[in-house]
Amino acid sequence: MVKKMSKIGWYVIKKSGEYDCQLPQLSEEEQEFLAIFADRFAEYSKINDVSETSKAKQAIETLIKEVLEQEGFETDSEQLDYLTKAAFYHISGYAPLDNIILDPNVEEIAIYGINKPVMVYVRKKGWLRANCFIDSLDYLIHLINKMGRNLGRRITTQSPRLNAILSQGHRLHASIPPITEGEMTIRLHSSKPWSIAEILKSGSTSAEILGFLWLAFQSDSSILVVGNTASGKTTLLNSLFSFVPINERVIIIEDTPEIKIEHKHKLTMIANEELDITIADLVRDSLRMRPDRVIAGEIRTKEEVEALIETLLSGQARGSYATFHAQSADEALKRLENLGAYKDDLKSIDFIIVQRRISKYDKKTKKQQEIRKMIGVYMIDKDKQVPTPIPIFSYDIKNDKFQSTSALKDALDRIATKLGLDYKSIFAIYKERVKFLEKLDEKDCLKKIQQFAYGEYSET
Repeated sequence: MVKKMSKIGWYVIKKSGEYDCQLPQLSEEEQEFLAIFADRFAEYSKINDVSETSKAKQAIETLIKEVLEQEGFETDSEQLDYLTKAAFYHISGYAPLDNIILDPNVEEIAIYGINKPVMVYVRKKGWLRANCFIDSLDYLIHLINKMGRNLGRRITTQSPRLNAILSQGHRLHASIPPITEGEMTIRLHSSKPWSIAEILKSGSTSAEILGFLWLAFQSDSSILVVGNTASGKTTLLNSLFSFVPINERVIIIEDTPEIKIEHKHKLTMIANEELDITIADLVRDSLRMRPDRVIAGEIRTKEEVEALIETLLSGQARGSYATFHAQSADEALKRLENLGAYKDDLKSIDFIIVQRRISKYDKKTKKQQEIRKMIGVYMIDKDKQVPTPIPIFSYDIKNDKFQSTSALKDALDRIATKLGLDYKSIFAIYKERVKFLEKLDEKDCLKKIQQFAYGEYSET
């Protein structure tokens, strides 16, 4: 591709790429006008209040006509519309990324250099080349600092790396020379958690597995969700909390605010590296707060593992939960042990859910795509000297089928004991819930689940 040099730091080539950023391809004259207009607007904003988006939009719509006339640019109504749109995103937004950020199917955006297409990770399609480009390091730095402005964060040649959580919950990482030629990654955070009905509809698990997990979450069981990067661990944990009684007190501990549950009696505590407040510190604090449930976010370090184990062993909460990077249940237990957990202490984990991001090749279309599947649910054998994961459910990738094992009976029996029931009763409840989930739709999904299991649901 021939390198271009725009007047504004970004450009669009409409017939390129596989993802449309929904911005116009501007001519050189239009780019020149937009650069002039941006300067005029900067002067205007010094003496006029445009701090609110609505005020900025109104000012742009009014001012752009004046500047067009002053500069002698002739436009028709269609051209005026798209120039106004481009000006708004360029001045008040994050052009050319705004519409990509708003797309609910986009999970990640990556800029990996100057004059290279912006890359977009789209759910069920994987990485796609967008038809927009950043062609100026100065503009990329401006874009990064614009995103970090409300957080009081800046990237400079003296401080060439930036990691931040944006106000919408999106996770931003960026670096500039001398570390890289200039790059930025935005992991988008959905404002609306996936419902259980949506999880089922996605095909990432089955009603039989969720029926079992419903009982596991209802009982006093502690559960670890493990998987590889971007496998959907947090998304899954968010959804599974639909099975926890809505009136219970939940303490959420994270370094990045990603857990979004509907429980009103919840408290989120965020670790702060700059203040030297760690997840481990907050997990220990939670023991003094009489929680019904504790979510320890993503566990990474020796100190965080120690704090999680302390929570599990203390018995202060009815259930403790965390996510952890590992490819399998066996690997998770070994990594936890390598991070300082004793074998006997690992037996305090009741169940392990393995969620994986899997590459799948379609020989008919000759395309490879990534899918997310719950490839296994395991119970920990607590009778053996070494804690051993026993599969309850597994996923057959060749036949795209979920299946239970003979251990399901023992697992249900363990839950029955926690809930003060016999096996016959718990099995009947399990089958009843599977049937309910098979018919569940997205409308009022949480309310239906709560009423079905606990007889009541209050939104206050």
